[in-house]
Amino acid sequence: MRNKDFNNILCKRIIELRKSNNLTLEKLAYQSGISKGGLSEIERGLKSPMPLTILKICTGLGITMKDFFDYKEINDFQSHL
Repeated sequence: MRNKDFNNILCKRIIELRKSNNLTLEKLAYQSGISKGGLSEIERGLKSPMPLTILKICTGLGITMKDFFDYKEINDFQSHL
């Protein structure tokens, strides 16, 4: 169950960052080099993003992985491990 919970947090974070940067799913997919369908599956929680995929998404967003993981819900999750 923990993996699913963590995956849900990652999905929420990607959506939040995409929307805060006023990016459509299509635009972020293009900027990240990920297919629109693949990114959609990640955002909907149907697919767990691999570390390289998270790095590509961060590149598309213009942020570092440190910025991506500097998120209250991720930190809260880690403190309960």
